[in-house]
Amino acid sequence: MKREVLLPTYFEKFSCVGAACEDTCCAGWKVQVDKKSFQKYRKVTSGSIANDLRMNITRERTDPSDNNYAKIKMDEDMNCAFLNEDKLCNIYIELGESYLCNTCTFYPRQMTEVENRVEKDLSVSCPEAARLILLNPEGIDFIFHEEQFDKKMPFTHVTVPNHFWDIRMFAIQILQSHYAPIESRLLVLGMFMEKMQATPQIEWAQKLPVYINEYEGILYRSEQLNLHTNLPSNLEMVNMTYILVQFQKDYELYNPRFGECITELKEGLQLLGDDTLQLSVALYNKYEQEYYKPFFEKNSHILENYLVNYLFKNTLPQNPSRFAKEYAQVLMCFLFLKATLIGMAGYHQTLSEEMVIKLIQSFTKTLENNAVFRDFMNKVLGD
Repeated sequence: MKREVLLPTYFEKFSCVGAACEDTCCAGWKVQVDKKSFQKYRKVTSGSIANDLRMNITRERTDPSDNNYAKIKMDEDMNCAFLNEDKLCNIYIELGESYLCNTCTFYPRQMTEVENRVEKDLSVSCPEAARLILLNPEGIDFIFHEEQFDKKMPFTHVTVPNHFWDIRMFAIQILQSHYAPIESRLLVLGMFMEKMQATPQIEWAQKLPVYINEYEGILYRSEQLNLHTNLPSNLEMVNMTYILVQFQKDYELYNPRFGECITELKEGLQLLGDDTLQLSVALYNKYEQEYYKPFFEKNSHILENYLVNYLFKNTLPQNPSRFAKEYAQVLMCFLFLKATLIGMAGYHQTLSEEMVIKLIQSFTKTLENNAVFRDFMNKVLGD
């Protein structure tokens, strides 16, 4: 059947680079298997792969669904059991593309059903998608078109509040307002989200146009209003890096690329303990001024594109009673990335597009869908 589709213009430009990719989508996280694919695998009885399918794909016993019906076992290095030495998929090689489960067929693509509309996007957890999305100096644009869909396509269904489209449109407009620094845009977005949450939904139709006009004005005057004084201090930012480093250590998050970024952060800011805190703060300030600010004065589109894609991909804002906390999660991800990039810049004595892509991609892959990290974030935010 035909459906109206909203998608970023980057979506149809994506093409997987396969074995040439510097990372693999077949390692470092759980691979969900849908029910239809699982049943298909159980019918394979011949060939060298038949036993591997039985041994390495198990039923999902915790909150199963048609899309999350089973899971693929990972080896001790957190690689998919079907990944061969050439970083290629044995299921694809032995059985063909039609035997790939939904996760492997569509990643890094995502489809979300919002009311009567389908939205498509890409995740920056894929290096090639990250480059395509983040490095575009023109920013992210969106288009509508109609598309034929199979009724069994694996949509994620999301319920949104009234006036969602106008609220999200304005949120993206704030983030794409190039006349203000990216930090000011984020702060104004937070003010707007808090205002919407504090306003009874019955009043939204009347108040929303007023709020949009009000916060457009605040954003336009953000420099005169010194909004940057509401940002965390350098001491608070360094303390955030300790939290991130300790979290990775405590939970043994496995992703070599992300691990390299954290090591460079630690060495760049000399995060050795309380005795070196003052030194770490001084280094943070030095590297922010010498490397981070000059780089992003010329490349602010990278952070803008990350934030816009984050909002769109996660269908935010979504829960009226949690608008402020949904925003706070976006802000925390941004601050974690900023602090880590400053440490990495100190380690390398420079900051480059390649370093930024490596961090954002590996951070997203390692933490964005990590249940432990989500719980940790909720605790930090007072849930």
